[in-house]
Amino acid sequence: RKVTVAPSDMIRTKLMNQPTDVKLYDGFVDCAKKTVAEGGVLSLWRGFIPIWARFAPQATLQLLSIEVIYDVMGFKGI
Repeated sequence: RKVTVAPSDMIRTKLMNQPTDVKLYDGFVDCAKKTVAEGGVLSLWRGFIPIWARFAPQATLQLLSIEVIYDVMGFKGI
Protein backbone atom coordinates (compact mmCIF):
# COMPACT_ATOMS: atom_id res chain seq x y z
CA ARG A 1 0.00 0.00 0.00
CA LYS A 2 2.72 2.50 0.93
CA VAL A 3 4.45 1.94 -2.41
CA THR A 4 1.48 3.48 -4.22
CA VAL A 5 0.73 6.14 -1.60
CA ALA A 6 4.29 7.41 -1.06
CA PRO A 7 4.47 9.63 -4.19
CA SER A 8 1.23 11.46 -3.46
CA ASP A 9 2.21 11.75 0.21
CA MET A 10 5.56 13.27 -0.78
CA ILE A 11 3.89 15.82 -3.06
CA ARG A 12 1.25 16.67 -0.46
CA THR A 13 3.95 17.23 2.16
CA LYS A 14 5.94 19.49 -0.17
CA LEU A 15 2.81 21.53 -0.90
CA MET A 16 1.97 21.86 2.78
CA ASN A 17 5.53 22.85 3.72
CA GLN A 18 5.96 25.58 1.12
CA PRO A 19 6.34 29.07 2.63
CA THR A 20 3.20 31.16 2.99
CA ASP A 21 4.81 34.26 1.50
CA VAL A 22 6.31 32.55 -1.58
CA LYS A 23 4.37 30.22 -3.85
CA LEU A 24 6.77 27.52 -5.02
CA TYR A 25 4.14 25.31 -6.66
CA ASP A 26 0.90 26.08 -8.49
CA GLY A 27 -0.75 22.86 -7.38
CA PHE A 28 -0.38 19.11 -7.19
CA VAL A 29 0.59 18.49 -10.83
CA ASP A 30 3.06 21.42 -10.88
CA CYS A 31 4.70 20.13 -7.71
CA ALA A 32 4.96 16.62 -9.17
CA LYS A 33 6.52 17.92 -12.39
CA LYS A 34 9.06 20.06 -10.53
CA THR A 35 9.92 17.25 -8.12
CA VAL A 36 10.55 14.80 -10.97
CA ALA A 37 12.51 17.43 -12.94
CA GLU A 38 14.76 18.12 -9.92
CA GLY A 39 15.42 14.60 -8.69
CA GLY A 40 14.03 12.13 -11.20
CA VAL A 41 11.08 9.81 -10.86
CA LEU A 42 12.55 7.93 -7.90
CA SER A 43 12.61 11.16 -5.88
CA LEU A 44 8.86 10.68 -5.41
CA TRP A 45 9.70 7.74 -3.12
CA ARG A 46 12.29 9.62 -1.05
CA GLY A 47 11.75 8.72 2.59
CA PHE A 48 9.97 5.46 1.75
CA ILE A 49 12.04 3.31 4.14
CA PRO A 50 11.27 5.43 7.24
CA ILE A 51 7.59 5.59 6.24
CA TRP A 52 7.50 1.83 5.79
CA ALA A 53 9.42 1.20 9.03
CA ARG A 54 6.79 3.19 10.90
CA PHE A 55 3.81 1.70 9.08
CA ALA A 56 4.74 -2.01 8.99
CA PRO A 57 4.75 -2.70 12.76
CA GLN A 58 1.51 -0.75 13.21
CA ALA A 59 -0.24 -2.66 10.42
CA THR A 60 1.03 -5.98 11.76
CA LEU A 61 -0.27 -5.24 15.25
CA GLN A 62 -3.63 -4.13 13.87
CA LEU A 63 -4.05 -7.30 11.83
CA LEU A 64 -3.03 -9.54 14.72
CA SER A 65 -5.36 -7.65 17.08
CA ILE A 66 -8.36 -7.93 14.78
CA GLU A 67 -7.75 -11.67 14.42
CA VAL A 68 -7.72 -12.09 18.20
CA ILE A 69 -10.87 -9.95 18.58
CA TYR A 70 -12.64 -11.93 15.85
CA ASP A 71 -11.65 -15.20 17.53
CA VAL A 72 -12.85 -14.06 20.96
CA MET A 73 -16.18 -12.90 19.50
CA GLY A 74 -16.67 -16.11 17.54
CA PHE A 75 -16.31 -14.60 14.07
CA LYS A 76 -14.40 -16.16 11.19
CA GLY A 77 -10.91 -14.67 10.72
CA ILE A 78 -9.81 -12.65 7.76
